[in-house]
Order: sequence, then C-alpha cells, then structure tokens
Amino acid sequence: MPLTARGLTPVPLSLEDPRDELVLVENAIVVPPPAESRTRQQKSGVLTADGSFVENSISWGRSTDTVNAAPDMPDPDTIEDLPGTWMYAGIAYGHFGHFIVESMSRVWAMDELRGKIDGLIFTPKVIKPTADRTVQVYEPMMRALGVDVPARNTIVPLRVERLYVPRQGFGMHDLIVGSERFRNYMKAEAGKGIDPKGAERIYISRTRLPANRGGLLGESVLEALLAAEGYAMYHPQKETQVDQIAQYKAARDIISVDCSPLHLVGYVGNADQRIAILTRRSMDIARSMVNQLRTFNDSDAFEVNTLVRDWVPGKAHRAGRSSFGEIDFPRTYAALKAKGMIASETPWPALTDEQRTADLARIEELHGIKFNALEDTGQPLEDENSDASS
Repeated sequence: MPLTARGLTPVPLSLEDPRDELVLVENAIVVPPPAESRTRQQKSGVLTADGSFVENSISWGRSTDTVNAAPDMPDPDTIEDLPGTWMYAGIAYGHFGHFIVESMSRVWAMDELRGKIDGLIFTPKVIKPTADRTVQVYEPMMRALGVDVPARNTIVPLRVERLYVPRQGFGMHDLIVGSERFRNYMKAEAGKGIDPKGAERIYISRTRLPANRGGLLGESVLEALLAAEGYAMYHPQKETQVDQIAQYKAARDIISVDCSPLHLVGYVGNADQRIAILTRRSMDIARSMVNQLRTFNDSDAFEVNTLVRDWVPGKAHRAGRSSFGEIDFPRTYAALKAKGMIASETPWPALTDEQRTADLARIEELHGIKFNALEDTGQPLEDENSDASS
C-alpha cells in the first residue's frame, strides 16, 4: 500500500504507472481540512488506522505540485464511524471547471468498483456548513459521467469500515491528457444515454456571466459576426448539466475562448468536431485545452492566438480569471476562415476606439472597478497560481 511519511515530499505523480492504482484501506480515517485554514495547500486526505498517510489520497495540481498535505490524526472524540464500503473521490471544488477536472479525476475506478461500494466520499477544499451542497449541485453531471452511487462531502473526520482509494487519473497542466484508464472510462461512460440535441454550430459565450468572470473585450461584436455565419450563442450556465452534454454531443463546429466548458466537451465530444479556442489571456491555457480535446476524442481542436493585450481589474499586474482579452479581429477572421469555420469573403474589421471604450465602460460598471491595459505580452505565460479553468 503506498504510504507517505508526514513531512516527506511525495514522488511525482505518474498517470500511467499501473502499480497500486487502487488500494483498499480497512478502518480508514478520512480527514477534511482544518476549519480555520485557507492556505493553498490544505492538510487533508486519508490516513490508515495507525496514522500513516495513504499516498493515493494526494491531489495534484500538476505532476510535481500537490494540493493537499498529510493531515494529523484527528482527536478520537471528533471521528464519526461510517459502516460499509466507500470510495475516496478526492477534493470537492465549488468551481465548475475544477470540479469536472480535479474532483472527477478518480471516477475511472467506478469501472472496477461498480456494485461493490455504497458511495463516494469527498473532502472539501474549504470547510463550509454548505459543503454537501457542492456535491448536490453537480449530482446530475456525475450521473451523466457514470457515477451511479450517492456522494457526500464530509466536514468531519470519518472512520470508514472499508475505503477504496484510487490514484488521481486526470488533472490540470501536464496531467491534462489523463491516464489511459481515465480516458477509456470517459469514452465509455461520459454522456452515455444522453442523445445529441442542439445547434450544429455554437459559440460558447461569456457575455451573460456574472461579475468577476472575465472574457473578451468587444465580445458582443464577435457574437454578431458569428451569428451571421450561422452560429448559435450558447450560454452553458443557463442550461442544465444534462442539456449541456446533449449540446456538446450535437455540435459539429464549436468556437470558444479558453474556459471551463471545454473540459466537458473533451469528455463527451467526438472526432467529427472542429473546435477553435480563442486565447483570451496571456496564459498557456488554450494550448493545454487543445491537447486534452485532441487526446480524448481526436477532434480537430486548434488555438487561435490573436491576443493584442490583457485588460485587468484594479492594480492587477497579470492576466487571470477576471481579466478581459482584446483580440485582433482581422487575424481571428483569417484563422477561422483558413480552417473552414466561417464562409464570409469579407474580412472582419478591427475593433474601433468607440467599441473598445463602450465595452470597457460596460465591464467597469459590471465589476465596479477600473480596468487597465497590459501592453503586448508576447507568448502566453503560464501562471500556476491563477485559476486556469474559469
């Protein structure tokens, strides 16, 4: 059984190492993070009955970057007993992108455990009284991804009679292609029983997202240009999770900025799709998403990087989750035209000063803060501390 002594650095994660991919721990102790902790790396995970840390319960941001650390053995008086056989599913994130990537990274083990377990156990990223609500919100999607047992997100330590602990099989950054077992699981289970339904050409829009979510400057201009090409404006946050899957299965041409819904497209998409990802921030995210889409379903996914500059809120000095990207419309037209994604013979005009000023005013009113331009940044840079999935 893979164990890691407290204080020692774990061996970097290898997705294709077949050894100890799935371990069974008797009387396992599932430990949520401390209630008062808000650090980036939380002490949480699974301990054996004698207090050894189960290495498979480590969650990884990338193959060399752990998200949790070995917890201390809880006070016995705080531990609740949970009879039966369960599976440890990792950390439950409230953010959609992180949930479908990182919280779902162990579901590949359902292939082996179906009919053997009573449910899944998550630990929260941050302790909140509403922790179970996080899992409930995503229950329809989990069902659509083949999870046919209940799930709980514990904020108290649990002593579990029998606990299977799978190794993480997918993740962000250099883990984005997933393990072979994870890819095969998603190919067989993701969206099974959900019929394709929806437009054949969609643009995944961010114009109706709430404040603190970034996007493209002049996105409404882009929407008008794409609508003229027969694209439907798709707002996934306004649809049910099942309907999102149906739409992504139905679409043949998808245009989107680098954002969370594309991870779900990677799970349920197919090789007949063309997927253009417009770079919206100076980070190496679109390229990573292209890698996932091509590897998972052999689709014709490609990056369109015509980013001119980032517009960031307040005193921010780098692009991130809340920034807005300004793209070169003529170059974007040329890239999409070359791939057959649009048909018009009339090149798209550049964003005018009036359009830029008007959209900045709208964004600043929505967010309640001034946005400032970061000038040309050259090649995208990856920021490991930014929210890469939003």
